[in-house]
Amino acid sequence: MTDSYVEINLSRLTNNVKAILEKYPDYRSYIGVVKGDAYGHGMRAVKALHNGGLRYFAVSSLEEAKELRSFNTHVPVLCLEPVAIDRLSEAADLDLTLGIPDIEYLRAMLENDVKHSFKVHLQVDSGFGRLGFKDKGEIKEAVKLINDSGHFLEGIYQHFATAGIFDPHYDNQISKFKELTSLIDLDEIPMVHLGSGVSLLAHPKIDIATATRMGLVMYGYNIGPTSYGNGVKDRLRDLRDRRNQRKYNLTETIRDVQLDLSPAMSYKCRILQIKDVNAGEYVGYNAEYQAQELISIAVLPVGYNNGIGHANYGRVVEINGKRYPIIGEIGMNMCCVKIDNRVKLTDTVTLLGGGISLGRFSRSSGLGLAEILLGIGKNNERVYIK
Repeated sequence: MTDSYVEINLSRLTNNVKAILEKYPDYRSYIGVVKGDAYGHGMRAVKALHNGGLRYFAVSSLEEAKELRSFNTHVPVLCLEPVAIDRLSEAADLDLTLGIPDIEYLRAMLENDVKHSFKVHLQVDSGFGRLGFKDKGEIKEAVKLINDSGHFLEGIYQHFATAGIFDPHYDNQISKFKELTSLIDLDEIPMVHLGSGVSLLAHPKIDIATATRMGLVMYGYNIGPTSYGNGVKDRLRDLRDRRNQRKYNLTETIRDVQLDLSPAMSYKCRILQIKDVNAGEYVGYNAEYQAQELISIAVLPVGYNNGIGHANYGRVVEINGKRYPIIGEIGMNMCCVKIDNRVKLTDTVTLLGGGISLGRFSRSSGLGLAEILLGIGKNNERVYIK
């Protein structure tokens, strides 16, 4: 075993998907987003997700698709980013579904001489401001061009910019999507997917949606909104939300969704050294931490090179079920933890998992949830368990 490693529980991935499909059975299709090397879990996760019931996946690039195909040769795969026209033959060999971002790309794709019938999904920019059609006339033209070709228009989709809990942007994007697709018949397109894991949990099903995409939620994280507490700030937040709900006539927000999910990833390491630090001595770069009394520390073989982030806002680790604080500045490959005499050199340290939730890790590091999983998943050895 290496000094630090990420443990991936494949059974949890399978069970997470089963729980989601049971809770939300009203879609014809469910697309598992496995970009970023399956959010740091590795493409080996695809088989476990497939075992849970997912029958469609989405990646960002040809390179990710190639890695996925090494674990599953037949499952449909949508490439969310447009494949370079001069690489369409590679996409054909991988039997990829193509995302079509605009009319110019579509024309170039149709003029290409690759002898392959592609399934394609039209991307609509309804307010996110990245890839996608922004003109309903061009969408109508695209549908006709595809239907007149040897390719198959399987889907159409957009990407939400916000969760739609505090603002009207979510609802505005739905309205914009409907406007942009008003010249075509959505009923003739098998897969209409507008959502994500957050929208799946936070809002009722969108009436025109026949499919949904899922990211963080299938890896074991209930990212739906929760109810506020009884504190003054919480009551003010609740009043704000109610005011915005009335002012903008927002779609209903569903809170406290009960869903049987378990995070599949945990992050662990060994201890390099245990030593004493005298009162007045310093620990780490910039002499940021000064011991006020005699303390013991454990030196860990992890740092921002391992994807945990440079920042340390009250970060803790878990050893033998007890939390201990990281002290000083986190280095590239090492950091230090203030411990007590119950910690031994042979103990295993948990940095994510157990009592260290992804949310806590995020608050301590200043990193986003997906950013954390990608960082530690890609920068440490993965160990798969069932």
